[in-house]
Amino acid sequence: MQLTADEIDRFWSYVVKGPGETDCWIWTGAIGDDGYGRFWVQSRLQVRPRVLRPHRVAWALAEGQSIDLPPVVEHVVCDNPVCVRADGTLLDHLEGSTQAANLSRIAQHGRSGARGYRGRMLGREAMYRRSLALRAAVADGWDDERIARALASVDEAQMALF
Repeated sequence: MQLTADEIDRFWSYVVKGPGETDCWIWTGAIGDDGYGRFWVQSRLQVRPRVLRPHRVAWALAEGQSIDLPPVVEHVVCDNPVCVRADGTLLDHLEGSTQAANLSRIAQHGRSGARGYRGRMLGREAMYRRSLALRAAVADGWDDERIARALASVDEAQMALF
């Protein structure tokens, strides 16, 4: 599936890009209860809108790929579910991957246990709260201090994103 020019413009209107060379690009649109963004598109062939994860859309646009491939797009730099930094350069925070590699990275970040995703360091609810806080922190544009406070207010033990 390819997005239309209007959908691409609408997508980027929900992104606040950090000014630094390695800063995240924060999704400011809808956020699901898992902390990941949501982006809706509608084709003439679909009865209902399709919900996409913005980090997958950003990666597909940067790589010139269909949003349907690959099966997994990982946050390999920041582990930030609302980051959509992908422009096809070495500074990208996203990478096409496999489910096995993604599960391994989740375990490395301390977000899995013997029974799967239990959130020992940063669980589902905390990821959701952090994503909401980051979205609010960039509501009026990029502000390093507000971002740092948003991150610190959720879990000071979490690895720095920037």
